Amino acid sequence: MKCLAWFVLGFGIRLIGLGTLPPWTDECATLAFSLGNSFLEVPLNQLIPPEQLLDPLQPTPGAGLGEVWQHLMQESTHPPLYFFLTHLWLQPVREASPEPLLWASRALSAFWGALTIPAMYGLGKRAFGSATVAHLAAALMALSPLGVFLAQEARHYTLAIFLAIASYYSFTLALETLFNPNSSAQRWLWGWTSVWILVNGLGIAVHYFFGLLPLMQGVVLGSHWLQGTVPRTARAWRGVGVAALGTAVTGLVWLPVWGGFVESDLTDWVSDGQLGVFESLGRGVLWLISMVFMAPLDVFVLPLWGLVLAAAGLLLALVALGYLLYRHRGKTRPQVRIWWQVFWVELLLLLGLTYSTGNDLTLAPRFFFPLLPVVLLLVAALLESAWLHQQKHVLSLGLILLVGSLSVVSNLSYLQNHRGDRLAGIINSTSDVPVILATTHKHHGQTGRLQAIAWELRRLNTSLPQQFLLAHPDEEHYPTDVLREELSTLSPPFDVWYINFHAPQVSDQQIPNWTRIPIPREQFPAVNGYRYDLVQYR
Repeated sequence: MKCLAWFVLGFGIRLIGLGTLPPWTDECATLAFSLGNSFLEVPLNQLIPPEQLLDPLQPTPGAGLGEVWQHLMQESTHPPLYFFLTHLWLQPVREASPEPLLWASRALSAFWGALTIPAMYGLGKRAFGSATVAHLAAALMALSPLGVFLAQEARHYTLAIFLAIASYYSFTLALETLFNPNSSAQRWLWGWTSVWILVNGLGIAVHYFFGLLPLMQGVVLGSHWLQGTVPRTARAWRGVGVAALGTAVTGLVWLPVWGGFVESDLTDWVSDGQLGVFESLGRGVLWLISMVFMAPLDVFVLPLWGLVLAAAGLLLALVALGYLLYRHRGKTRPQVRIWWQVFWVELLLLLGLTYSTGNDLTLAPRFFFPLLPVVLLLVAALLESAWLHQQKHVLSLGLILLVGSLSVVSNLSYLQNHRGDRLAGIINSTSDVPVILATTHKHHGQTGRLQAIAWELRRLNTSLPQQFLLAHPDEEHYPTDVLREELSTLSPPFDVWYINFHAPQVSDQQIPNWTRIPIPREQFPAVNGYRYDLVQYR
């Protein structure tokens, strides 16, 4: 019953404010591709109305799984399983307006996120043989700020985490049969081997980074084989070998697909900046902390004193957790040692990929999803003794976790998503004449940024006439020239909002007959995900 209570609590938190924000770029991709739509049909280098910009987020009659596969493979770098599931999940509400479609697609992620709670209970019980560890692990997952954050997005990470927990469960059974030949798991060796292969294959079909997880498991088990801590003739090694081979096959079948997007523009953002050793390490530490603790830290809306108080509270929570773990350090179960190995190998694989390839995987917390179950399981195991002797202290930490989760659902914590709602509000309250929203276009990421603004302007029921421009540079088009040509077909007054426009603005000399009034950027608040300027024409 306690596990059910954690599930209800976690699911309830994940449903709070689920439809509050417009879809950000990645969610636009999830919705469009899951509906069987393409971003390539949105016109470039010409002014378009909001209805045409938002068309990929509308259901297309007759679009099926074939269209989902076709457009996903042509325009994205993600495997298809989650998009197939979302397509089927949305079938009952396909005729609804876009807002219910977005809510439903986020609800699917929240549902998988809630299922990770009882899954963590099962993993904790199997890995440590302790109901206390199991309940603590389920509670930590229910309240995990990162777990809640990922569950509120229409993305595939919660399903990947659920499958990761299932893979860790099979990994635990392998350890059990290797270290204890008399274990009950020995009798169904080929059963858990088959499940292990299945969940690893499904995980890779949800997110390619899932492949790091079986790689880590292989490194940990291989180290024990080399060290001889487990008899090399143990029968269970056969199951491990078959699982390794089967998992490798389920990964290698995607090689032709991977080859198609090695040079994709969609992944440039992880390598565009200067990779800094300490900056990346610092971000990684922050993401690990946010798996357990978070505070309202939105620098775009909170006053300085509020940020200082929140940071101080977060620091005190870390100190309190450290104190409890240190005080009870000698009373943990022996299984903790091998889960520390799992943690360090997985973390080193993520950082190794970052520093060896120059693709900074610490830029976004979502890439740390394989580590989330491991971190929570370790914290639960380390807190077991504290719970048995100092329950009030552990409950106090639980309240801090709850505050962190609520700060997430209040959109005051993670600043990774682009807040098109905030920019739409600024545009709606500033302009009183027709508006032109222009951005330079590289791929559907920029389309999604404008779609978020158009989505929110529609929700605000604004009376502002709107037109949008995706200026895509090529041999025949330069963004500034495209915008100038489109503006020359209009008559003032109107406002031009330059949004992430990576080209020079249209100058006075290019349209000499109109009065051009640039508004100082300092008059507007900063908005995460957007760099914008306003120029008025009168």
